[in-house]
Amino acid sequence: MELQNLAVSTRSERGKGPAGRVRTTGMVPAVLYGEEKGTVVLTVDAKILDLLLHGKQGAHAIVQLDIADDPDQSGPAIVKDIQYHPVRGQVIHADFMRIDMTKKIRTAIPIHIEGRSAGVIEGGLLDHQLRELDVECLALDVPDFIAVDVTEMEIGASLHVSDLMDKVADNITVITKLERAVVAVHAPRVVEEETAEELEGEEGEEGEEGATAAASDATDSEGGDS
Repeated sequence: MELQNLAVSTRSERGKGPAGRVRTTGMVPAVLYGEEKGTVVLTVDAKILDLLLHGKQGAHAIVQLDIADDPDQSGPAIVKDIQYHPVRGQVIHADFMRIDMTKKIRTAIPIHIEGRSAGVIEGGLLDHQLRELDVECLALDVPDFIAVDVTEMEIGASLHVSDLMDKVADNITVITKLERAVVAVHAPRVVEEETAEELEGEEGEEGEEGATAAASDATDSEGGDS
C-alpha cells in the first residue's frame, strides 16, 4: 500500500476550551505520540480527515504526516483512535501514533462484502457480523481491504475467518480468532412469523372443533334424558 500524505499543523494551546475554538474554524484537534518522541498537539482539516476515514483504509488509515511548522515531527503514523460527537456524529478528536516502517504493527483491515448472495435473492437476510480483521505486519504490507464474494451463499450458509485465509498474504499474521463468523445468510423473519401465526390458527381451529364437539355431546345427552 502507499502512504497517503496528510497535512497537519501544530497548536500551542491545550484543553477543552481551545479544542472547541479549533472546531469552530473547521479543523479537528488531534495528538501525535509514540516512538519515544513525546506528544505533539495538532490540528487537521475536518473535511480532509473525513475523506481519509471514509476511504479504502477506513478508520485505521496509515498516513505520512506532513507538519509544515515542525518538519522534524513529520513522518509515518497510523490513525489510532477517533472520537465522534455523540449526537451530531462528526469527528471531534483524532489520535495518531508514530510507526517505524521497519517494524511490524498491529492494525485492522476492513472487510468488504461483494456481490448479492443467492440466499438474499431467495428472500434471505445477509448478516455482516465482522467488519474488520485484526492483523500484524509491516505498514507497507497492509492491504486496503479484504474482499469477500457472497454470490454463492445460500440461506443457512456462513463464512468464518478461517475461510478468508487464502485471501491473506503469507507476510501477514491474522490475530482475529479463526472461528469468528464474518457473514451469514439467515432465513427471512417474515416466514418464521407467518409459520407461527399458522400454528396459532391451527390450534384455535382445534379448540373450536373441540368446543363444537362438546356442545354437540351435551345436546345429545340432554336429548337422551328427555
